[in-house]
Amino acid sequence: MRNKRNRWAALLAFLVFLSACLSAACEKSSTSELLEDFRLTHGDRSSPKIAITVDDCYKSAREFVVRDVELCREYGIQMTFFPLVHTGFLEEEYRDIWQSVLDAGCEIGSHTYSHLRMSNRDYWGRISAMGRWQEALDRTLGYHYETRWLRPPYGELKDHQGSTAGVVRAIRHYGYEHAVCWDVSETLDLKKAMNRVQNGSILLFHAKQKDTNFLEKLIPELLAAGFEPVTVSELFGFDPPETGEELYVYDKTRYQNQK
Repeated sequence: MRNKRNRWAALLAFLVFLSACLSAACEKSSTSELLEDFRLTHGDRSSPKIAITVDDCYKSAREFVVRDVELCREYGIQMTFFPLVHTGFLEEEYRDIWQSVLDAGCEIGSHTYSHLRMSNRDYWGRISAMGRWQEALDRTLGYHYETRWLRPPYGELKDHQGSTAGVVRAIRHYGYEHAVCWDVSETLDLKKAMNRVQNGSILLFHAKQKDTNFLEKLIPELLAAGFEPVTVSELFGFDPPETGEELYVYDKTRYQNQK
């Protein structure tokens, strides 16, 4: 009788173990599918359109944002800028610069309030980082600019446990359907950069001298190779973001009531 009970106990333990393994495998598969749909690293590989993106945009480096916009005007292309707030550049005194970005046909996307990893924020901290960013942008421009894209700091979408579900849920709860990452990050070797760029590529740069100097060399090469640098919205087939008169003001309760 004891041996029979032992066999049943062993079988039960095995079934519990098997169930845990299957559950983990399903969760991994589900997370993989979630990320594949949510995390954008490139656009249509059959189209020559590509997106040049510029992150951070520190106040001390504002001259390079200006130079990047001048490059856009010179070559008839567009870029997408992902500025932070805490650097002090998203302020009313720099309204003319940011308006010139939009007047050149470029786009502005969110890089959150500060360059703090999403894993270092709790759920409501993530919502706040996005909401306070939009509030600062609207105050800077003097009108509402409906931001469509988020680039999470470091391109990271995992929390401390290595899970993406909570981070993605917070981002979608706020209102973004996707996070924009990249598939090309090369700012030193022109040949390597050209070898890595494909149709639909999203290129990562930052507002600093080294990157702007590199773009001055890279853009003519990209155009000569037949690539068409456009905004992230155009890369994915969207019209430019909408604007409105009413400035956005971050209110946590708005999102608490939606949850």
